[in-house]
Amino acid sequence: MGDHSMIRIDRGAEPRGLKIAAPKRLRAAAKVFNRRGALSKALTKKLTGYGTEKTKQALFLAQHEKCAWCERHTDFSSAPVEHYRPKDGAWRHLPKATMKHVDQGHYWWLTWTWSNLLFSCARCNDRAHKANYFPLRPTTVPAAVPTAPLPRPLPSPIVDVSGEQALLLDPAGSEDPLDHITWRPGFTHLHRREWIWSPFGLTEKGEATIEILKLEELAGRAQGHVIDALLPSIEEVEQHLGASRVLQARQRWQRFLEDSLSPRAEWTAFTWHALAYLVPVAYRLQHGLAVPPRPGAP
Repeated sequence: MGDHSMIRIDRGAEPRGLKIAAPKRLRAAAKVFNRRGALSKALTKKLTGYGTEKTKQALFLAQHEKCAWCERHTDFSSAPVEHYRPKDGAWRHLPKATMKHVDQGHYWWLTWTWSNLLFSCARCNDRAHKANYFPLRPTTVPAAVPTAPLPRPLPSPIVDVSGEQALLLDPAGSEDPLDHITWRPGFTHLHRREWIWSPFGLTEKGEATIEILKLEELAGRAQGHVIDALLPSIEEVEQHLGASRVLQARQRWQRFLEDSLSPRAEWTAFTWHALAYLVPVAYRLQHGLAVPPRPGAP
């Protein structure tokens, strides 16, 4: 089990409890910031209360009980609420970079912002993966840390981050991750059960996200998903077609698509990309097999 790629998600409406609590917690944090500054331990201690049971439950259900980053079914109790923009310093470099650059003080003011929260598995959120990585395109200027003292009432937003061009894909953003990351097989001269799958960045964002989440570690698990979850159904379809049972083949294919690409299914992004190689377009057209629906929120 592990991450294979991500799909676009829709958080839905902000939970009422968070909507009520967030301004209060932000005001309390702003008071500490005004007294102690952005780098103080006192401020860090205030950056809590964003992962309440109801907030976590709302994200858990909106994401179909899957991690936002890897689409793995994740146990509710042991998985954290994660920040897209980190709350305690932003690592602007990529994992393989020789020069490290950390912007201290970012982005504490977004700790309770609904559009910055995601449900994540423990692996994707750990220091070896997503952690506090938030690199930006070289041409973009990071949003400035607010200066103390902050006025009363607090401005909304405290700092406008919309001008930042992030390299890390946002699963709940406006862009579809399927347009940025794909999976391709290697060793295709061998039987398809022996193909080795690798992630490829179609864009600069895709490449950066692959590096941060270390998707290349998961080639063996991708191969296992093909063997265990995809090929048995595909082979059934092929057997029907080989026996001229075209209607049965099309019905079996349709059920397979509904199961493997449903919102609740794991690793739908990887599955969608893999089907382009396992059941090529020309083969589908020849036999009248349905087009695999694009997974993720519209």
